[in-house]
Amino acid sequence: MGHALIIDDDIAIRRAMQKYLEPLGFESFDHTWTRQQALAAADRRLPDIIVIGDAMEEISALDAVQRISAEASIPVLLVSRKPIRAPNIIQRASSCEGPFRMDQIDTAVNVALCRRGSLH
Repeated sequence: MGHALIIDDDIAIRRAMQKYLEPLGFESFDHTWTRQQALAAADRRLPDIIVIGDAMEEISALDAVQRISAEASIPVLLVSRKPIRAPNIIQRASSCEGPFRMDQIDTAVNVALCRRGSLH
């Protein structure tokens, strides 16, 4: 059973991310749109993967990801609607994989989980 933490301030994007992750073995999800919500969700249940969108204020998302990932090796995927912005985001977060389009999430998850070892 996999658990995903999805961080994005657009509910449609969060739902789309979940839709792509469900067939990949993820059965539970936390949907968050602020740094505080993401940290609280990770405290309740440590995710197997974190997916962030680029619509959210990026410093807030990256801060949450860095704090959550500091205690465990958790793959982080950046899903970008504007790939031109992605290099700036990735430079600030060495733990991020990406950018990936929504239709590439299955590939992205496989890459991230292979680097980590496997799903819990």
